[in-house]
Amino acid sequence: MSQDLPTEPVNPRNADVPTEPFDPRSADAPTERLDAGSGDARTERLSPDSGDAPTRKFPQAPVAAEPPVNGLPPTGGPPPSGGPPSGPSRNRRNSLILLSILAGILLIAIIIVLTLLFSRGGDEPVVVPSSSPSASPSESVAPPSEAPEESAPPEPEPSQAPPPPPPAAPTFATFSAPTSANCTSANPTSQITFSWSSADATTAWFGVHTNNAKAAPYEEVPTTTTYTFDYQCSNESEFYTVTLEDASGNLTHKTATIAKN
Repeated sequence: MSQDLPTEPVNPRNADVPTEPFDPRSADAPTERLDAGSGDARTERLSPDSGDAPTRKFPQAPVAAEPPVNGLPPTGGPPPSGGPPSGPSRNRRNSLILLSILAGILLIAIIIVLTLLFSRGGDEPVVVPSSSPSASPSESVAPPSEAPEESAPPEPEPSQAPPPPPPAAPTFATFSAPTSANCTSANPTSQITFSWSSADATTAWFGVHTNNAKAAPYEEVPTTTTYTFDYQCSNESEFYTVTLEDASGNLTHKTATIAKN
């Protein structure tokens, strides 16, 4: 008994593909007739008991379409389906779009210029001749005289505030001192006498060889007094200072230079 199975009907739902008719224009070759003398072997029948597996159908890879030449699709092939246009066609279309935009801009500019010219021409005043018989052509109407503008008075300069008074300081009402010392070979020192009186002073100092007796005092002295001091005759000259200070700390100085006679 034969093991051949009857041919099943085509079922599109299970991916069966019906046999296509032979197209002589394609690259398909017709099935050749078996020639027993050429050494060809007959196709053996599939035997399920022999363990042979039926031939499987391999999926065919899609054939790459040839690139278009000069923007035209290849002859004999299907027409392009909605793809982007080729390079030259796209460039021509872009050029047409750009020219259309430039023409529109130029047209709008021309319309604006013509509108401005017409509106400016319509605004010119129309001169109407005077119908009064008394007016002569030689007479001219003088423009109304304008009253001279009164010059605005100069703005007063901002008055400067007077400088603040100098801070109050103690003062010497009187001050006296000798100009020389009577030195002899027998006496190494000579007494010299100072006298002063002051106003607004609270403290006084006497200093030797200084211009600020408070900074380098010899001793603190009364603000009004007569003061005696020994001149050192070994010095050719010497200077002395009396410094007054008030309650606010303000200072006043008096300096006297004494030479040996």
